[in-house]
Amino acid sequence: PGVTDGYLGRADLTAEKFIANPFEHDGLAPVLYRSGDAVSLDPAGSLLFHGRIDDQVKIRGFRVELGEIEARLAALPGIQRAAVALRRDDGTDRLVAFVVAAPGQTPEPTALRAALRETLPAYMVPSLYQPVSDLPRLISGKLDRKSLATLPLTESGAEEQEDPATPTEAKLLEAARHVFPGQSIPFEADFFLDLGGHSLLAARFVSTVRQDPALASLTLTEIYATRTLRAMAALLDARAPAPGTVAADLSFEPPPLLRRVLCGLAQAAAMPLILTLTTLPWLGVFVSYMLLSGEEAGLGREIVTLMLTYAVINIGTILGSIVLKWLAIGRTRPGRYPLWGVYYFRWWLAQRMVNVAHIKWFQGTPIMGLYLRALGAKVGSDCIIGEVEAGAFDLITIGQGVVIGGKAKLSNAEIVGNELVIGTIAIGDDAHIGTSCVIGPDTVLADETELADLTSVPPGVRTGRAEFWEGSPARRTGTVDVAALPEPARATRTRKAALSAFYLLMLVILPPISLIPIFPAFYLFESLSEVMAGSGPHDYLYILPLLAWPTAMALIVVTVLLIAAMRWTVLPVVTAGTYSVYGGFYVRKWIIALATELMLETLSSLYATVYMRIWYRLMGAKIGKDAEISCNLSGRYDLTEIGEKCFIADEVILGDESVRRGWMELEPVRIGPRVFVGNDAVIPPGALIPEGTLIGIKSLPPDNAAISPGDTWFGSPPIKLPVRQRFDGGGAAWTFEPPLWRRAWRAFFEAFAVSLPSMLFITFGIMSVEVLDQWIARHDYGIVVVLFCAASVAISTALTLCAITVKWLMMGRYRPTAKPMWSWWALRTEAVAVMYWGMAGKVMLDHLRGTPFLPWFLRLFGSKFGRGVFMDTTDITEFDCINVGDFCAINAASALQTHLYEDRVMKVGIVTLRKGVTIGTGSTVLYDTDVGEFARIGQLTIVMKGEAIPPHGVWEGAPAQTEASAARP
Repeated sequence: PGVTDGYLGRADLTAEKFIANPFEHDGLAPVLYRSGDAVSLDPAGSLLFHGRIDDQVKIRGFRVELGEIEARLAALPGIQRAAVALRRDDGTDRLVAFVVAAPGQTPEPTALRAALRETLPAYMVPSLYQPVSDLPRLISGKLDRKSLATLPLTESGAEEQEDPATPTEAKLLEAARHVFPGQSIPFEADFFLDLGGHSLLAARFVSTVRQDPALASLTLTEIYATRTLRAMAALLDARAPAPGTVAADLSFEPPPLLRRVLCGLAQAAAMPLILTLTTLPWLGVFVSYMLLSGEEAGLGREIVTLMLTYAVINIGTILGSIVLKWLAIGRTRPGRYPLWGVYYFRWWLAQRMVNVAHIKWFQGTPIMGLYLRALGAKVGSDCIIGEVEAGAFDLITIGQGVVIGGKAKLSNAEIVGNELVIGTIAIGDDAHIGTSCVIGPDTVLADETELADLTSVPPGVRTGRAEFWEGSPARRTGTVDVAALPEPARATRTRKAALSAFYLLMLVILPPISLIPIFPAFYLFESLSEVMAGSGPHDYLYILPLLAWPTAMALIVVTVLLIAAMRWTVLPVVTAGTYSVYGGFYVRKWIIALATELMLETLSSLYATVYMRIWYRLMGAKIGKDAEISCNLSGRYDLTEIGEKCFIADEVILGDESVRRGWMELEPVRIGPRVFVGNDAVIPPGALIPEGTLIGIKSLPPDNAAISPGDTWFGSPPIKLPVRQRFDGGGAAWTFEPPLWRRAWRAFFEAFAVSLPSMLFITFGIMSVEVLDQWIARHDYGIVVVLFCAASVAISTALTLCAITVKWLMMGRYRPTAKPMWSWWALRTEAVAVMYWGMAGKVMLDHLRGTPFLPWFLRLFGSKFGRGVFMDTTDITEFDCINVGDFCAINAASALQTHLYEDRVMKVGIVTLRKGVTIGTGSTVLYDTDVGEFARIGQLTIVMKGEAIPPHGVWEGAPAQTEASAARP
């Protein structure tokens, strides 16, 4: 019926006129909004509060209803009236309650706080209770909130602080006061449920604690597990270092400048060869097409010649990568070598040569084993090896029947401090390596060992036979029931040989098929040039971008239609079940996966755009309205269901098939509405993720039975976060429910943004043809080769400079901020990411990894790099928010992640690495972090947002933990 209060007025509670509250209230007080009004209901639906949205404030990242707190305070015994204000006293924000006591009553702050805690989230419980004789009001009779913010305070409303029982408790209390200012902190109070903490406050708390070297081993995982200051203190006291223990000193002598200069000169001399080999497939085909497409050349001749040319180039590139690897380094030797030294250069050159080959094309086939053997690896029979990277393939031994999942990193060579450390990896027979695992050097995985997804095996670990290991860092958590495993799939030698030959044939045939969209796209180009160009033979060059842009759009559209036609022709139905890797279904699924991988060279810019869900629906996936997707489903379209308004971030592995003993198992994956899945997370086959769940970056969900709607899970193995920081994007119109005009504008803008890289490729390709044409006509092939190499370097440099120009024109300088997904800012930064990843990264930056030149180019984007930085990754985005100190080492597949997209709000912050920091393979440093000097972050480790890592010390795990707190069996 409504409620009447001195300043709130009456409420019309017609339910259909309200929309659901987008802000978190921990399930205690759902709030509905309608044209500026707010109505709060208890779980039973009874009215608790009605007021204006103006009566809301933010504290600790949460949106708080002041009127709701006031209504609950006024309902407590002994209280006549109450008001709440957000005060900033002594530089800290806190909620202060002003209470008018009933006649003859003197309410106790402790009792008031306890009563409110029973019905309100901790962040809505005031920290101070100030008795007043009356509440200030305006002439209209409404509460004067401005006066409340300036009323003098006394300490009579403060709750007494419990005394610490030990020196450690005293230190933890001091740290807690930094994140919970102005309130009493009981030592048995739950950090999250009682004190009002969330994930970011936990990171800030642990960072403050670590300023004391004696307490530096406290981890975020332990805060989530212990929850109270008293339990944390007991844990820290139990593992206190022995008296006289000397703190670690991980500092090192920086590599000499002359060594770095000489290595850089040698790498610069090698770059034209590397860039030519990487440019050759697309530019060589481009030159061939433009030279063939004349009046004398028929369409049939063009198609056949072009496809043969591309096949020869691909075969030559793969064979060349093998030969050049052996010429560069021969067989790699284990050991420790100076960074930027002669052996480092040879190792670097061998790595670049291997990267020239498209190793992802071979995944899941016997051809992968053949290729790895050609590089020097020892690989047994009947292995199924997914997409894999290695520091030194020729120091890896893989037994018979081994399965290695996708995105595995055999990290047996990486930079630690000022040294290149190279070791061996041995994987026994019938071992099973899950998806996105990282294995360090000098490790031995015994026969039938199994690693769960997202497992990190640190250097020097040796497993026992049939042991099950999981987590980051890996721990033994069980044994493999070998007797329960299926019998290996069988096939005759003849069938295996025939399948190998078929895969080899497909690897020759399928890549050229991906060129088919060029023909209709360039038919459009030629038609437009005839209409728009002048009478001169080269007049079209003056309007080349105008011709190339619609050509690029047509190329993308035709590519989408071609891959959809192949999917429905080759693999019309995909059903859950178990299939032999020697059967026809497995082969057909691999064909579609390879075709998709090939065409992602053109379509990768569609990721995270409004067009991605259109493409995936065309491929057969069930994609809900307004879902945002940025990952490759790799042929599992029929088995994938993504709910409306989900956000699936970059590089997520969604329902990747499980293979064991020659049997592929496919299971459906269902993602409920409004689910967020962070970068590089792994969602296993058969997963059911309920509505509103958040799965963090590089994290796993728990078993289906353990997950509930609205949960937050993070890490490997996953831990449930009791409360996380929430972000307000300014309302649903900016996050989940944009108006039609914003949808139309985004579609229009992204059509040009995603086709911009292809337009530039076409433009520079045609310009190269104009230069090379005259020399080819003269049959002066020596000059043609030299000019082709020069064109490769020039085009790669020009495309990178174009990406840099777009960044500065579109975004200027990045600064810490928070912007909703449908804002103009977010659209522009996604366009910059397309140019950076889809163009500059492919043609130049990825090949500069491990050279002194990569930091130079990233400085042009706005990043701050010190002297002598080794960087083997390009995984950064908001460039100006990167601060890397002198002589840091950032290894392969690691990321300095300056943003997260939770709640459809892009929150951007700064990443700071101090001098001499080492970041291990596959690790991520999130924003608002500060990693101290000479600290070492292990492989597959996550430094959480807001976290500070002390100097020196070794940290590993997700979340990061010290070696002391991550003891292994």
